[in-house]
Amino acid sequence: MCCLVCSVTAGQKSTAGGYWGYVVPSNLLNLAATVLHFGRLAVVFDLDETLLMAHTVDSLQARIKRVNAAKEAKSAEMQSLFDSGGDSTQQIQELSAEMQLLEAEGALLQQDFEMLDSYRRDLQCRVYCAAHSKTYEPTWERVRTSKGDEVSRPIVRMEIDGRPLIFTRINPDSKSTSVLVRPRPNWRMLKDYLSGIEDVKQGLTRKQRFDVYICTTAEREYALEAWRLLDPEGSIFPLDQLVPRRMLCVPHPAKKDLLNVLRWEQIYAQMMQDPKKPPSILVTDESRALKGPAAAAATMSVIVDDRADVWEDISKKDLLQVMPFHPHKEAACDMLGPGAAPQAEYQAGRESDGELQRVVNTLRELRSKFYTELDHHIKPEAQRLMTLGVSEALQANPTELLPPMTPMSELLATSQFKPPAALGLTEREDRASDLRLLANDHTMMTMQQQQQEVAAAAAGNGAAAVPAPAAAAGGVAVSDPRKRRAAAAAGPPQQQQQQQQQVKNDGAAARPQ
Repeated sequence: MCCLVCSVTAGQKSTAGGYWGYVVPSNLLNLAATVLHFGRLAVVFDLDETLLMAHTVDSLQARIKRVNAAKEAKSAEMQSLFDSGGDSTQQIQELSAEMQLLEAEGALLQQDFEMLDSYRRDLQCRVYCAAHSKTYEPTWERVRTSKGDEVSRPIVRMEIDGRPLIFTRINPDSKSTSVLVRPRPNWRMLKDYLSGIEDVKQGLTRKQRFDVYICTTAEREYALEAWRLLDPEGSIFPLDQLVPRRMLCVPHPAKKDLLNVLRWEQIYAQMMQDPKKPPSILVTDESRALKGPAAAAATMSVIVDDRADVWEDISKKDLLQVMPFHPHKEAACDMLGPGAAPQAEYQAGRESDGELQRVVNTLRELRSKFYTELDHHIKPEAQRLMTLGVSEALQANPTELLPPMTPMSELLATSQFKPPAALGLTEREDRASDLRLLANDHTMMTMQQQQQEVAAAAAGNGAAAVPAPAAAAGGVAVSDPRKRRAAAAAGPPQQQQQQQQQVKNDGAAARPQ
């Protein structure tokens, strides 16, 4: 970067123009221009348990089993207290409340399982909701996959007790990719703020105050659909920007890095230009220690995620951590009320319900502080230097020309909207396997696999970019990724038998009950 300036030598302003030259991290200029000229800061969102909760039939079954096991354990503990004969009234009351909560949560999970199972099995992808005694018909929506292919997905939207839920099928030809999505309470309010629609509702000129990015450890095709369901109108940013500019899917067990998110447009462009060569600006374990001043690019950004452990240490300082979203437990607490539900669980559920409201309030505060400092301290000093010129001695140390901006980490630390007391203390669901739930669509790829796909697409053979999960020797592909992995480990003969059995099972499930 070169800037034309006036040079001052020995107190005399030079009549000749001079240039300052700086080496700056890739994408820093674009980010700074967005911040200065358009008044938008960067905000990075996680998806699962932050903005939504998604389940498959398998993950709902697993969760129901865990709830039933916990209920049995509480029952055994209560029986032992009865048998002991001691004065344990308080403990028994607490266990009774916990068991009631588990019972209510299990009933809600079972309700979702039955609806998703009916959606998965029905030939027309209809959903029967027992709570409403009604069958919901799907709307077939044309969408584009990450590869640009157009597909029709059967979408069912409904509300139960004021809480929205959405059914979708990531791969319309594979029942095992049927997913139930529950957006988090107050998502509509957050979306209206991020997109500037709240200005229009108040009769003001629409202003978009943040550049929004997505960083998730979920699979790419699922993540694209999840975001599309959250913002089907593309009000926050056009949906065609997701793959090349806005969404980074990080393969497990790699950690998320804020700089990679902000640079994703440049990383993707490099992959398109030279698919066989690793992107030079991709932050890796080897380059992380060498990036030095590049970390400054992240000081104008904030991360919203329910987990800190999935981020690199250098990125954690910009994290606005929220409570994980557990819709079934929170709804169960609402059903039981403050007297019947355990007090700690009920309070955590109420705080979780208001988390996106806290996010909106905090983002308002951060943006106000940031631009107040920029407009009242940084810009006036920059104008003064432009008018008077800068001595050559100061030019040699350009980082000291302007007062430093307060980093986002300090703004977050001094926010008046404090995190809930239960943050970090609530139960976290073990969903590591669920995040791989769509592996048969090979949407979760390493960087090398993404480069191979781009190379194949550039050669006009995108279909061969990633090996398809087809069985060897003319066998039939197994639709469930778990069964396919087991079949692969079992060897060719048993693999073919398992694949044939899977086809029979799918056919039986497809027949009307």
